Amino acid sequence: MKSNPTLATLILLFSASMLHSAEIPTSTWQEVLGPAVGTVPAPKLNSVIWREDFSSALQEAESRNLPLFVTWRCLPCKQCAAFDKDVLEGSPQLTPLLKRFVTVRMTDAAELDERYFPYRQFQDLDLSWWGYFFSPQGRLYGVFGGKDHVSDATRISEQALVNTLRRVLAHHYDPRRASWKVDGPLPTTDAPARGPRDMENFEAFKKERPWMSDQACVHCHQVGDLLHYDSMKKGTFDLAVYTQPWPLPENVGIMVDRDDGLRVTAIEPESAAAEAGIRVGDHLGMAGTSRLFGQADFRAVLHRASYGADRIPVGWTRNGKVHFASLGVRADWRKAENYWRKTVYEGIFGPHLGFFPIKGPNQGKGAMSFRPFMGSAEKRSNNPWYTVGLRPNMEIVEVNGRSDDWDSRQFISWFRLNHKVGDKVAIRVRYGRTFNRILPEEH
Repeated sequence: MKSNPTLATLILLFSASMLHSAEIPTSTWQEVLGPAVGTVPAPKLNSVIWREDFSSALQEAESRNLPLFVTWRCLPCKQCAAFDKDVLEGSPQLTPLLKRFVTVRMTDAAELDERYFPYRQFQDLDLSWWGYFFSPQGRLYGVFGGKDHVSDATRISEQALVNTLRRVLAHHYDPRRASWKVDGPLPTTDAPARGPRDMENFEAFKKERPWMSDQACVHCHQVGDLLHYDSMKKGTFDLAVYTQPWPLPENVGIMVDRDDGLRVTAIEPESAAAEAGIRVGDHLGMAGTSRLFGQADFRAVLHRASYGADRIPVGWTRNGKVHFASLGVRADWRKAENYWRKTVYEGIFGPHLGFFPIKGPNQGKGAMSFRPFMGSAEKRSNNPWYTVGLRPNMEIVEVNGRSDDWDSRQFISWFRLNHKVGDKVAIRVRYGRTFNRILPEEH
């Protein structure tokens, strides 16, 4: 990224006028990001109870003046299963903190109610575990969760959750909190529930996926698919929105410590963060119009930012002093490795290949290596690839001229994002034999 001295100067001169657009004055953010006032009391609950009814839990939270911690877990998914187990079982660090919250565990994404859970803007629906923090009145404090293309443990940890819980508690018990007006709005309880099943295209979406009738719950990624399906039906589908959700801090030039959640560990030279004046050792505290309790809150702000060039207000602390600036991001700032996302490699956009590419004998050795899985012998006999000669024991080494050493999800994502119905697909197997097929209207 080329340095732009004029832009850098403008960013560093960022003042209260920019923050005023958030309707929260600089003086308020100075207080919010400064030392906490007030005392977090001893646990009011004798044990951690994972409730299953959010409405009654909210009533309990209000009667006890306790914050809520609500987790969403897609039970069939293995992703984040170990972390979910750690949270449920507790630990010497976690348990005393969780006993200061009314804790709720939800396991069916169909129950997401936008009056309380604004999942379009605040939940990464490609994850099978997610957390929300609320005031006793249902105002949203922040969120917790995260994943990247490396693993489901590179963005979250027990220590990261511990630090987030502590920050939320300090915020909740600060006597100045109500005057700050930095929490989310009160839920519109007099309005009807608004969830995935209430979307006008839900029944059409489900009809095209008859297997959903056999599921015990709606999966989180299916809610993500539904949102994209709905936009396609309404003619508002945007491929960038489809492929570039939930940017990482690295997209603006920041690396944060996973376990701390907000401490900056590296700054990319000439990045938006470098031009804004953020340094290693700084602690992020606010972005957009939100207070940050952990990395997920920062990513949520980036997620809600423009898909083109934008300026994102940000505040941080350094040696006890609060600093403000804005992140000036360019048009392509959101690009990331998102092939791991189920809404991408198995979503509603792009043609299906016609088989699942399982790992071949030479994968990881510098070139493409897949075996074509076509299902049972009965299903295989009707597979178009089988009818033209492709067999499950063959090793695929090239597809339409590409021979990259991809894993299955990388390959599927590339294929679906770069092909359309009517394209000719040429598959070459080891020893030089090639099979051809035209992608049909239906798969």
